[in-house]
Amino acid sequence: MALNVLLMLPIREGNNYQVSPDLGILYLGTALRARGFNMTLLDCPKENFTFRDFRAFLREGNFDVVGCRCYSRDHNYVNHHLNIVKQVNPHTLTLVGGPHPSALPEVVLQSMASLDFAWKAEAEEGLPQLLSLYSEYGSKIPEGQLKNIPGLVWKDEETGNIVVNPNNFGVDLNSFGIPAWELLRPETYPGFIWDEYYPIYTTRGCPYPCTYCNAPNLSGKRLRHRSVEHVIEELILLKRNYQIRRFSIIDDEFTMDRRYATRLCEAMIDANLNLKWDCPNGVRLDSLYPDLLRLMEAAGCEALAVGIESGNDRIQSLIRKKVTVAKIRDRAEMIAHCSKIKITGYFMIGFLDETKEEIRDTIKLALSLPLVRANFNIVIPVPGTAIFEEAIRQGKLKLEEINWDNCASDKIAFERDHIAGEQLVRLQSHALLRFYGRPRILWSLAKDSARNPEVIRASLRKLKMIFARNDHSFTPLYLREALP
Repeated sequence: MALNVLLMLPIREGNNYQVSPDLGILYLGTALRARGFNMTLLDCPKENFTFRDFRAFLREGNFDVVGCRCYSRDHNYVNHHLNIVKQVNPHTLTLVGGPHPSALPEVVLQSMASLDFAWKAEAEEGLPQLLSLYSEYGSKIPEGQLKNIPGLVWKDEETGNIVVNPNNFGVDLNSFGIPAWELLRPETYPGFIWDEYYPIYTTRGCPYPCTYCNAPNLSGKRLRHRSVEHVIEELILLKRNYQIRRFSIIDDEFTMDRRYATRLCEAMIDANLNLKWDCPNGVRLDSLYPDLLRLMEAAGCEALAVGIESGNDRIQSLIRKKVTVAKIRDRAEMIAHCSKIKITGYFMIGFLDETKEEIRDTIKLALSLPLVRANFNIVIPVPGTAIFEEAIRQGKLKLEEINWDNCASDKIAFERDHIAGEQLVRLQSHALLRFYGRPRILWSLAKDSARNPEVIRASLRKLKMIFARNDHSFTPLYLREALP
């Protein structure tokens, strides 16, 4: 009998997250269903689940395997989810994957008592192997077999040591198949800025050494591509089955390979898809050129986000972004002059050695660029990044004392050299109010709000985050529902 498998996104609280389809669990669900497993995907934030709801869902579903995606901010919530899984059925196999266990596999496996296996980086190849072995052997899988599963994190029963199998990112992306979108029911998700949100990957991998980002460890340093035909096939499927009008390319480096981006845009035009699209994850400004931008616009691109991070050249050098403020200005103006593509700027404040004056440089740059939106995120010490390692080395973070709930861009996870946490929060609020308080931006928001009420809701969530986050009396749900 085929295993009943649940892949899930954990409960989240607060205003600093977006409810949207998750391609990670969708691709894994697709790979497992292709191998004959009975698949269920659960998005707890979308369903507005409490842990009591989750417990009831488990009892009704009778799952043999439960796997959970985990960012660092999710650590405590995921741990509570897994404890509930084992309380409902001690024999259920529990798995955790995602950025957090990919960066700290030993820590995650040691600290989550109800966790059986973790995953480092991609799991589309290895997870079906593990569950096939589990179907055959149950909990007594021979260790010789476990050693051959790429990316698996497991405990050697004889030595007690945690083993982290290598993941070489060598699998052809086409082999993952067209995502089985029906598993996520994308039509049930709210829109975000636009009236619908259908994310797709076209590439994986990032070769850049930015100190704040762990993308190269999650998907490899080598840029890998889906074939253009494979992407077009997915878009045709989405249009036929869900009548989509727009989609989002969420690659880390979509425009890095100009030839690939060019071929894909040309194929969109040739296929007569008539779809609008955007790049919301952020592309590098130095990868954009007039001919590519004009082609992207002709293929339906309406908006893109650009990762700018800082308006100060010293900080740009420290974070190894490999771009200058002068080039940022030049490329942003070039986008505005050669196309009608709307630009969102992503900025970061609160790097380890950053001063208040350097943060003000970033705010000034944001105000001077032809942007329609801007995000000013407080730097998160993401495990696996150079910033995280430096904070550990300097004693600003102690691994055994980290409150993972604070690993979010609206929280203060560690102390900086020159700026106190409360001052940093005030600077973030100041940046957002300065940028969005201008008549041009307010008018743009008003027009978008008239087209889509979700814009208003997103703006209200942002304002609530700014003005309500100093409530230190908040008790997380994993503690509230654990209290007698």
